[in-house]
Amino acid sequence: MSAEVSNWIPSRRIRVAVVLASALTVAAVVGSAWSFAALALLAPALGTGWAAFVMLRIRHQLSPGAGGWEGRVHDLVLARLSLPTDSRASTLDIGCGDGGLLIRLLEHAPGVTATGVDSWGTSWDYAQSSCERRLTSRGLRASFQRMDAARLKFPDDHFDIVVSVMCFHEVHAPAGAATCGPVLALGEALRVLRPGGVLVLIDRFGDKADYGNGTDLDRILGATDAMRRESLTELLDLPWPLRSKRALGPVQMISGRTAPRTSLERVPSRGTVGP
Repeated sequence: MSAEVSNWIPSRRIRVAVVLASALTVAAVVGSAWSFAALALLAPALGTGWAAFVMLRIRHQLSPGAGGWEGRVHDLVLARLSLPTDSRASTLDIGCGDGGLLIRLLEHAPGVTATGVDSWGTSWDYAQSSCERRLTSRGLRASFQRMDAARLKFPDDHFDIVVSVMCFHEVHAPAGAATCGPVLALGEALRVLRPGGVLVLIDRFGDKADYGNGTDLDRILGATDAMRRESLTELLDLPWPLRSKRALGPVQMISGRTAPRTSLERVPSRGTVGP
């Protein structure tokens, strides 16, 4: 797949798994000429090979022209936003990847002021330059910035809309932070959203490995009105293995508005989890 096309399963991860499975298999076969004990290496080889197959299958399901499920998730975000086509809202996409969600949003509402931020690490199949090329080739305009989702460089109450799809669980907390990266990212998303602003966030909110027992999550979400928290699998009837626990099984969509607040109130600041 071209680096111009987004995917939540980077091709590099699949290549690493395939190479490792192949190396273990070769070592088992060659080593068995000296000792049958070497055949024990076939067990991890099979496990790694199965992991590579599952990742390849998920990548195929997410890809345009194949399963297209990543596009369906983006469409779900737009449907929940209910954005008028003549909207001029300022919109932030945290973890924008290659800009796929912003493309859909701008094609629907060209007047939106769109900003995308991402860290664009070397393990992914896209970069800031690919975002800019994709939008320019479509006659669309957005601002892209390299930024840490745990420490957004925007002032408080800056955007009308904040969206994010499958980003927060990848966020690492800064050194010395008392709060985990995903929770910090969620707090930042609410901090930069104006009172009464709209958020639609999709991530592994149901995974305790990423969000703990949910206490911090619930406290931060107390700053939202009419908050909805829904299982992505139920919303989209995802196929296997996309709906598996290691893939999108624990993924939920959180949507709502930030509550109006007095001058004495503010959303969680960096490094904190409570109001």
